[in-house]
Amino acid sequence: MKRRIDFNQQMNSNCLKQCNKEKRRTTTTDNLCNQTFSEIDGLPVRCVGEWAVEKIYHLIQYFGIFSSGMRKVWDGEINYIEICSGPGRCINRRKGIEFNGTSLCIAEHPSMKFLNKALFFDNNVRVVETLNARIREKNIVNAKAIWGDYFKPEDICSEIRKEINPNGLNLIFIDPTDCSLPFELINALKRNFSNVDFIINIALGTDYNRNIKNTVLAPESYSESLKKYSRFVGNDSFIQSDEIRHLVEVNDNMTLRIKLREEYKNSLKDLGYLYFDFKHIRNYYDLVFASSHPRGLEFWKKANKYQYDGQQTIDFLI
Repeated sequence: MKRRIDFNQQMNSNCLKQCNKEKRRTTTTDNLCNQTFSEIDGLPVRCVGEWAVEKIYHLIQYFGIFSSGMRKVWDGEINYIEICSGPGRCINRRKGIEFNGTSLCIAEHPSMKFLNKALFFDNNVRVVETLNARIREKNIVNAKAIWGDYFKPEDICSEIRKEINPNGLNLIFIDPTDCSLPFELINALKRNFSNVDFIINIALGTDYNRNIKNTVLAPESYSESLKKYSRFVGNDSFIQSDEIRHLVEVNDNMTLRIKLREEYKNSLKDLGYLYFDFKHIRNYYDLVFASSHPRGLEFWKKANKYQYDGQQTIDFLI
């Protein structure tokens, strides 16, 4: 059955629009707008680019097929976990249109009834409070926002274990804005929860593309960036390899991005993941899909059979 995604869009007359990066330093805090609040509920909104809905589209496509397709197999022990969740509402900074973010799209999805729990983590207290307020207002009883810092993987795993059966089936979406996500978080999640499919946002076209050259050519001056990218892929050798240095020196940006994806894939393989796909979101970032079971990849391919076309239509199996 094919139907439109309900992003609950609303023109926000208070949005300043066209805020560039410099302007956003004064109008936002952790990407939450300080000038504009939701016209629907008066709560904070996250300032995003217009491509954000494409990311949500692919996530929601997969969530619907995954949750409905697995509901009978796992007998109610299905969970959705999101890290870097945001407050539930976003605003398109170019057009001034606010809409549901990933967390609220999931929480309001018809397939939520098949889940045991939906858990949303963010390291911003205001974001967590805002998303919980929206969840309460909508009376969604099996969803919850929790404070969590992805630099403390075991703490996040401990919070998750309080809420779910660790032997259930889990879809984990991780949505950082840069490449600071430590691979140790992925490792810890897989170690604590054996049945996990991952969808991970990799900021290849923004953070990595902007900073990799300086990091490789001047590692002493950019030591923090070197540590960040090494933590991100899960080893110290990749970023400092002769191959990466050569690609930087000849300005082969496309191959640099491909090599990072391959290295990330290799790190996931070491955890037992054999089934992968990458979904490009314009030239900004990639969604990495990883599953240890061929059925997961089958669902992902089906979910992405149709590209985002601006009509925001989606397939449901309910």
